[in-house]
Amino acid sequence: MNALPVPVLAAALLLCQGTARAADAKPVPEPAVQRLVSEDDQVVVEELRVRGQTQSITVKSKIPGVAPYRIVPATGARDPSQPGSTAGQRVWQFTF
Repeated sequence: MNALPVPVLAAALLLCQGTARAADAKPVPEPAVQRLVSEDDQVVVEELRVRGQTQSITVKSKIPGVAPYRIVPATGARDPSQPGSTAGQRVWQFTF
């Protein structure tokens, strides 16, 4: 009987192990998403959190004529290609 070369046997063994690991892998759970709304007599504040980290904050005024704006939350990383950061600052959204 002819024996298979050692490299072919090793490759077959690695392929079988990889298939078993893929079958045992657990699916990654969806991230926890929270939409929080705070309101008083003058403004509505909407906050979006993903995995507990604030992604966006939108402030909508109830006073007629005052435009809504968004606050860019600070992240742990800074983009070195940008001379300044808008983190924590208001970002006005103009509508025409």
